[in-house]
Amino acid sequence: MDYNGGSIIIMGGKNCFAIASDLRFGLDNFTKGHATPKIFKIHEKLFIGMIGLFGDISTIRQMLEYKTSIYSLKKSEKIQPFGFSSMLSNLLYHHRFGPFLVETVLAGLDEKDNLFIESKDILGAKSPSSDFATIGSCSESLYGICQVFWKPEMNLEELFKTISSCLVLGLNRNCISGWGGIVHMVSKDGVVSKIIQTRMD
Repeated sequence: MDYNGGSIIIMGGKNCFAIASDLRFGLDNFTKGHATPKIFKIHEKLFIGMIGLFGDISTIRQMLEYKTSIYSLKKSEKIQPFGFSSMLSNLLYHHRFGPFLVETVLAGLDEKDNLFIESKDILGAKSPSSDFATIGSCSESLYGICQVFWKPEMNLEELFKTISSCLVLGLNRNCISGWGGIVHMVSKDGVVSKIIQTRMD
């Protein structure tokens, strides 16, 4: 699962959330690139982050794009976070005998702007959270750092400072993640994305 490296954090705030990842693409300890997306937008209020083998990530992304497009055509509305979570769990569990080697984490706001955060293992087992979630090669150190810095009811500015600090501190302790980072801040008013600098050595 750590062969390509990478780490993702999600943090919740007051009717908003932020999702951040590094940008490194590697083959074990060999760095191939530093502009690799690991976070994908389903729509303006729903994001998914994936860590694992990049071939499997690409396959899951294409399958989810197809399924969400069909849902939107049939229902004439955007899929809600809980429904998307069930769709993803069904997809992962359906391939349980030859599973995708991918960890996933979801974050979204429902129609009432209530926060939804959830991580999943390779078989689609759900692990909901009300504050933050981490996945990837340095998820343990990121989780401990987030426990220290996270506080409830943060606004977007506080959320950006907190998640950026946690990402930089966590990546400094992991050699197969890093090489820059990106933060997406999501609220009912829209999405703001920012690139942050990390160690590149």
